[in-house]
Amino acid sequence: MNPPSNKTITSQFKPPSSARTVDQDSASRMLLAIIATACFLAASVVVSGFIGFGTNISFQFALGWLIFLSAVLLTWPYLSLNTRGVVALLILASLIARWGYSWLIAPPREAVIGILVVLLYIPILLVITTLMFSAKAAFIGILIGLVMGTISFLGTTREVLAPLHLNDWRIAPLILCVYALFAWLLKRWVNERYALELSEQREQQLTLESNTDQLTGLANRRACEQRFQQLNAGPRTYAIIMLDIDHFKQVNDTHGHNEGDRVLRRVVNLLAGKLRPNDFIARWGGEEFLIILESISSANAKAVSDLLCQSIEDGTVNDIIPVTVSLGLALSASGRTAMDTLKSADDALYAAKTAGRNRVSLAF
Repeated sequence: MNPPSNKTITSQFKPPSSARTVDQDSASRMLLAIIATACFLAASVVVSGFIGFGTNISFQFALGWLIFLSAVLLTWPYLSLNTRGVVALLILASLIARWGYSWLIAPPREAVIGILVVLLYIPILLVITTLMFSAKAAFIGILIGLVMGTISFLGTTREVLAPLHLNDWRIAPLILCVYALFAWLLKRWVNERYALELSEQREQQLTLESNTDQLTGLANRRACEQRFQQLNAGPRTYAIIMLDIDHFKQVNDTHGHNEGDRVLRRVVNLLAGKLRPNDFIARWGGEEFLIILESISSANAKAVSDLLCQSIEDGTVNDIIPVTVSLGLALSASGRTAMDTLKSADDALYAAKTAGRNRVSLAF
């Protein structure tokens, strides 16, 4: 059985959810909103086409979009984050195809509509794909800018687009530079957020390690001092138990420090199995442990102390090195600080050891 982690300590320094995962979830929701909106707009174009408005090619494009996006919406709850990212790339590819048709094939009126649609949707899809594929964000942006720029450069040679002022070759490098720059800035923003998260996690890990006893995995003395500050912050009912392993020096002298460490971990496991999830247990130093029982009556605190004492004796009776423990119990009182209560528990522990060990002594 592994040494238990101290929930009271670790919960204070629990690392936040991964920024990358949060970004992917946000991008997924953004993509869903875009798909739902595009699906509604495509349905509107299809309906208007049946009535007689719009061009035939617009109707066909809208119908194709409606079928594709409806299928995505129906299967959305069953798609993984990676699959949703692939959907975003497919939509990007479809927009690029629409961009190529608008510049190279479509009649002037249809070309303008297609170009506007793509220019409106591409930036949003770039944000989504950047959050989905942060490592490849710059590559995706540059590739999109290069493809769109090349297509628009070829499209500027079409004479039919001259009346619309779309025959200016400068449009192509402008599109390439803008989209590449946009993707690069997005990638910088995402990477800076991830670096900040990593720095925060490292700081939290260092804080956790500085408050944890490496041998037992319990809170250490420094963490106890922080806990005392919390107890002193307001009126609380609690009990403090000071626990000492009897004749532990003999264990180290006779069997060696490695066996002594094993005994410490064995005692910690037995103690943890008898405490409530919210009880605080720490290694005070050497073979001494401190336990804080909050919201507990004096009778129940005494019962818990007796249970711990008996559990250690019973739990190690068949071990190679059987051990017993002595406990000092003190209860909080109005006007007394946590350190006052600790001092009473320590005095009670001394009384238990003086009286013969393997027992609980209650401070009065």
